[in-house]
Amino acid sequence: MGKADKNKSNSMTAQWGIPTILLMIFLVITLINYNKTMQENARVKALDRVSRQAVSVAGYYKGLFEGTTNGADAVSDFLMTEDDIFGKRAVELLSQFDDHAGLIDAYIVKSNGNAIDSYGHTHDVVNDSDAFKSLLGTKDNAAALIDSKNRPVLMVSAPIRSEEEWKGNLVLVYKADRIAKQMDTTAYSYALVYSEGIIGEVYGAESGLFGLGDNLKTVVDTVRFDDSNPSAFLQSLESGRSGTVHVTGRSGISCYMIHQPIGKTGASIVVTVQDDQIQRSIIEENQDTRNMIIKVIFSIGVFVALIIIIYIINRVSFTKESMELQNKAETDLLTELLNKISTENKIREYLDGEGHDKTSMMCVLDIDNFKKINDTMGHAFGDEVLATLGKRIKTEFRVTDIIGRTGGDEFIIFLKDLKDDTVIERESGRVAGFFKDFTVGTYTKYSPTASIGAAIYPRDGSDYESMYKAADTALYKAKKRGKNQLAFFSETTEEDKLEAANASKPKPID
Repeated sequence: MGKADKNKSNSMTAQWGIPTILLMIFLVITLINYNKTMQENARVKALDRVSRQAVSVAGYYKGLFEGTTNGADAVSDFLMTEDDIFGKRAVELLSQFDDHAGLIDAYIVKSNGNAIDSYGHTHDVVNDSDAFKSLLGTKDNAAALIDSKNRPVLMVSAPIRSEEEWKGNLVLVYKADRIAKQMDTTAYSYALVYSEGIIGEVYGAESGLFGLGDNLKTVVDTVRFDDSNPSAFLQSLESGRSGTVHVTGRSGISCYMIHQPIGKTGASIVVTVQDDQIQRSIIEENQDTRNMIIKVIFSIGVFVALIIIIYIINRVSFTKESMELQNKAETDLLTELLNKISTENKIREYLDGEGHDKTSMMCVLDIDNFKKINDTMGHAFGDEVLATLGKRIKTEFRVTDIIGRTGGDEFIIFLKDLKDDTVIERESGRVAGFFKDFTVGTYTKYSPTASIGAAIYPRDGSDYESMYKAADTALYKAKKRGKNQLAFFSETTEEDKLEAANASKPKPID
């Protein structure tokens, strides 16, 4: 393949190959980024589902608190009209409200701390926790989730007071374990955090973070916050805000913690979901997207494979055509041997390369009396002589040898890698003997002869020019001795060399 052909091929490759490769890279990068975006969206959706679950549970308690406070307001207003809030009418009203609202307990607590329940039993102390004490003596309704007898309870307080007088508080107690019915316990872990920071209940999948009765402030000191810090988390929780943090627990399990306040109770729901749960949700969410990406990548692969196959086919076809054109450019059309330029180039390449240290022989051959053949038998017959000689001589020698037509009736036979003088003598005899049985013509048989000059590399020359000059001098010697024979350059005299050098170039056709 010539330089121009190579440049053309490279240009075509650059024209189609580079844009195709860039397009494929762009598509792959786009798909990767799209997949990342979809995974992030799926992660946000998964966390949003958990958040909604936390909001739903917290909302249940908020509704319970609001409904309870409304009822408590009505009862406390009636009690304010009673002279004795521990009296029979007050206890009957409390009992009726207890039965109607499905309470655990209901108390009327005087300002001195004494209390009476809906059964008429008096108590010195209802609950000695700070959370309970904070419910008493306030002007407004209040609520708190409190640990009572090792179970979480929701206590709602309504003051029994007027502008001038405070008689006590109405305290209603609800069961808090209904929260378990609100939860998806197969995937998430829920912790009920009381207002004082105690973990009152833990439900659902084991998170490895919380245990019943743990103090939240102590727990957060044992985990690593990946995108926040313990102080910010606790501050957000205490201020009644919702939020999400990512942590790694003591056991090395990574998970998300989502906290949601329960109205004005001071308590919160903390939902814990492990990373692998989120990852499973992401996989389920992105199943269709992943299948689509696989199909697109497969289609891109098929497209690239087709492009490569087409490129290879075109490359092979182009190479084949280039070789055919190159062969035509290097071949003499009449004899189908190498032409003059190709013969010279191939001999030079061999002597400069692998044949640099090997013995070779160059034979320059002229058909004897070729001008007479043209004049007496016609140029067509002369062409037949040349064509027949080209076909016959090509089959006589090795395919690795270089054989070409370098002039009208001049041929060069370059025999490579001759091991010793015995081989040289044998091969030169074969060249000289070729014309002993060489005939041309179908009806009229003609036996042309040839004069041959031979030079040995590197003894008679070190490159193509010196070798050709030596072989041509030997050819002059063969013609001088009567033609139809082979002469070596080593057989020539100084006189022969001088006469050959003075002969006009190009030589006239015999």
